[in-house]
Amino acid sequence: MGRRNNGYIFVEKKKKGPGLGCLVLILLLIASIAAVCVLINAGFNRRITLETASVNVMSLDNAYEGFTILHISDLHASPLGSDFNLWKDLLNGKSYKAVVITGDMVGKSGEYEPFLSLIHILKQINADAPIYFIAGDEDPTPVLTTNRGTPEVLAKWVLAAEKEGAIYLDRPMLMELGKKKVWFTPQYLYDVDAEGMLNTLYNQKADMEAQGMQYDSVGGATYRALVYRIEIMERMVITMREMTNDDLQIAVNHAPLDTDYIRESLQWAEEVHPFSFRNISLLLCGDLCGGGWRLPGGKALYTEAKGWLPDDEGLMGMQRINSLNQYISPGLGAPTEQLLPGRVFNPPAVTLVKFTAKLE
Repeated sequence: MGRRNNGYIFVEKKKKGPGLGCLVLILLLIASIAAVCVLINAGFNRRITLETASVNVMSLDNAYEGFTILHISDLHASPLGSDFNLWKDLLNGKSYKAVVITGDMVGKSGEYEPFLSLIHILKQINADAPIYFIAGDEDPTPVLTTNRGTPEVLAKWVLAAEKEGAIYLDRPMLMELGKKKVWFTPQYLYDVDAEGMLNTLYNQKADMEAQGMQYDSVGGATYRALVYRIEIMERMVITMREMTNDDLQIAVNHAPLDTDYIRESLQWAEEVHPFSFRNISLLLCGDLCGGGWRLPGGKALYTEAKGWLPDDEGLMGMQRINSLNQYISPGLGAPTEQLLPGRVFNPPAVTLVKFTAKLE
């Protein structure tokens, strides 16, 4: 009888599992795929998508037909703001009458040079379009209420942006469109009783002056901030007299308003004068950045307010809530409260928002 290698005739040979080399190969393959995805996503994030949206207003005056706004939000001090060629290629040949920036362009870093560069670039591309901007919740405080060694009420980054040619939207601002008028207004002012607020502020000012606070090194900053608020309310009262029902009203806010708040505001809004929440034709917002991380071609992965896999309704894009149109910018940066930093499968975007009476 021939000798067997194992010494026994009926003993089966043990089957070998995948070797260490095979496991290493699989891990290398997974790492390579991940690296390719990271590189592709990084490439996406170095570009900006130009989106379009329509504001359908049934009774829109023909003079406003086709009126277009470039809506930008949430730069978060990204170097994208300083890339002249990127913005030139993106906006070359595009027609828009105004630029509206809805906050968080500076962000927590406090670095405002990219924002200033962007303003400068936008002015070079379209010198005739006014640039309106507001502060976001992560931008440095725009109004100084404490002593910081300066008589200025507005923060350095706001003053620098204005010096570059942008307009800080702290009160209703008028843009004339031929014989027609377009008003850009911070949304919160629609909730304010301007005349009632003025009386309160006047009384506070008189109390401060009686105490000599306007001359105090510490209280002086608070006093100057109060005078600044009075100027805004005085401008509000004048605006309410100037505005007509034929004017186009565009409200601006950093964070989107939720559906219940909008419906309640519309229900309780006064119709005594044209300046009313009910007469807002468009509300421009930002803040949410499309959720930051998104699934390929699909939904956002997670948002703090909406949880896992939320719908885009109320997250980005155009909403029609009763009679009000709200557009939420996809943004240029990423929300800081998300689980993981950055944007994934979510290219930075700005939007051309066009008014029309046509159903599209």
